[in-house]
Amino acid sequence: YGAAIYEPGACRLVHQIQGTDIIPGTQDTVCGLSGLGCSWGRAINIGTRYIYVSQPYRDRVLIISTLQMVVVDVIATDRYPVELHFVPHLDQVWILNWRRSDTPYSKTLQVIRDAGQKKRHQATHPQMKSDTEVIRDFFVPTADFEPLNYAFNYGYVTHQNTMGLQKIDLNTFHYVRYIDLSSYACLPYSVTFSAYYGIVVIACIEPDTNTWRGQLILDYLTDSVMGTKPAIHGVARISPNSRHIVTTFVDNNAGTTLTVQQITSSGLQFSFDVKTTLNISDVTFYESQTTHGYDLFASASDKEDILYLNLDSGKVEMITGVGPGAPQLQQPTPIFKWGNSMRSIKSS
Repeated sequence: YGAAIYEPGACRLVHQIQGTDIIPGTQDTVCGLSGLGCSWGRAINIGTRYIYVSQPYRDRVLIISTLQMVVVDVIATDRYPVELHFVPHLDQVWILNWRRSDTPYSKTLQVIRDAGQKKRHQATHPQMKSDTEVIRDFFVPTADFEPLNYAFNYGYVTHQNTMGLQKIDLNTFHYVRYIDLSSYACLPYSVTFSAYYGIVVIACIEPDTNTWRGQLILDYLTDSVMGTKPAIHGVARISPNSRHIVTTFVDNNAGTTLTVQQITSSGLQFSFDVKTTLNISDVTFYESQTTHGYDLFASASDKEDILYLNLDSGKVEMITGVGPGAPQLQQPTPIFKWGNSMRSIKSS
């Protein structure tokens, strides 16, 4: 096992990096000692030059050159590096290290500067309260917004059992403010940024029961709560043009509800919701073939079907016969161990 590089237009395999390949300039192999196999966390594109991929069991991040199609750098990290976040305008990659393989709520944070530059890279700790500060999660805007010339210079850090957000300056790596959400009984589960109107959507859970408590709408500049959506549960994702937000709520016994809202200058406006018997595994946005921006495609974790949703009209279609889904497993396999989707779907 290793990494396969495909050309998306023709779905053609371009190159295969084997797990047993020697990393140039070292005596080590891509996946370590033979027989251990590969265990991957996340992979992200850094411009057109690099792919960064985390290896939790190896305590490192590999940099793959898309031109040479080999591993060109190895970055040592804290224990169990999993999640990777790219901030394009600052050329930073932020790493969330799980510290323990059995829980995602006890993490450390590191950052790689000049991530897209041709140089030797290293991961350093941002100078927050301490170099080894333990956090629950870290949120920054995703790198897949359309070019809107809007630079987000702040992210958010959460701590276990703390109903609030620490706002962090991505330039200085210092906390600038604590945003108290205890009056809403909100333990932030996920945070989603809109490139328009300074809107931040927080998905809240109840600290004691881990049940959903709806959404909070936060003003990115003033850090004040602009509104609440107590009836909308699940993880929110924003389209690349920041016009729609889709919240996915998976009920293992009753399928999935997809709630679509429009992003307006006055907040979030409900459009429609779609209920499906599919257990949605992952979603992706794809440019509409008409004129309204983006539509949504969703994969099922255990069936061959792909759901297509027109975000303008609410029309739903099913795409069948795309290959079998993942089997229902009692224990996580190495592929799904690090919170990876059972059936990932990406738009090219």
